[in-house]
Amino acid sequence: MPDTVDLESAAEELYAGSREDFTPRRKELAKAAKAAGDPGIAAAIEKLGKPTTSAWLANQLARDPDSNIDRVAELGDALREAHANLAGADLKSLSQKRTQLVNTLVKQAGEQGGAGLSESVTRELEEIFTTAIADADVARVLLAGRLTSAKELAAAVAAWPDVSGDRTPVGPPARAKAKAKAKPERSERERAEHERKLAKAREELEKARATVKEAEADRAEEDRILAEAQRLADEATEEVRRIYEELDAAETREKEARRRVGSASRSVKDAERRASQAWRLVQQAERALDELGGK
Repeated sequence: MPDTVDLESAAEELYAGSREDFTPRRKELAKAAKAAGDPGIAAAIEKLGKPTTSAWLANQLARDPDSNIDRVAELGDALREAHANLAGADLKSLSQKRTQLVNTLVKQAGEQGGAGLSESVTRELEEIFTTAIADADVARVLLAGRLTSAKELAAAVAAWPDVSGDRTPVGPPARAKAKAKAKPERSERERAEHERKLAKAREELEKARATVKEAEADRAEEDRILAEAQRLADEATEEVRRIYEELDAAETREKEARRRVGSASRSVKDAERRASQAWRLVQQAERALDELGGK
């Protein structure tokens, strides 16, 4: 471990390293800074936030020379210029390129982890890359590989106001203090115009997110209506099936009843015939008795 530890080199080492080693290594670096008589640096190192999985993947992608991460700033500048010039055709084309770039970066970030991405990590990566395209300051911190969370992008920008937007080099973590690239001074007018464009881009991003949220809510409601309609249809189908079963049973009972009616009708007729024969026998017996003077 070096005799002296500065915040820049400590941050570079921590955000370039593995998430598993982040906390113990942060403690070691803070301890070294304190031992070197730099309690302020030690405190600053202790405040460095451990990145979430999505932020860690984005940070590693910033250190991969084969990734497309450099296109974030370029595409963001082109989109902001198209917005400022109200170039509809360019905006449509650039928006398509933004979607393609975000999808490509998410895929490349997944390859950094060596495993499939969960749905939540994928959404967070999409948010990181989309915001970085819209916000030049977020893009600068992304390219420096200093993100901690998709929900704390503004905090990362505030924490690293002077960090360079150059691609973070690949290789072992830097131990020496990185040389900050001086940014050209902007005129007051240029700064105002930049802030205006930035505010507009953020506003449009928020509107787009609100539209997505509303669309997802509408989809959820339609899914609920579809599920309810399907439930009612299933109940109706079951009711029809039950009625058909009852109808079949009733028809069977009707046939059996009619069979019994026919059988009973034949039995009645047979009984009537036997009664009629018996009555004739009685009449014959009475006449024979009369003839014999039996009365």
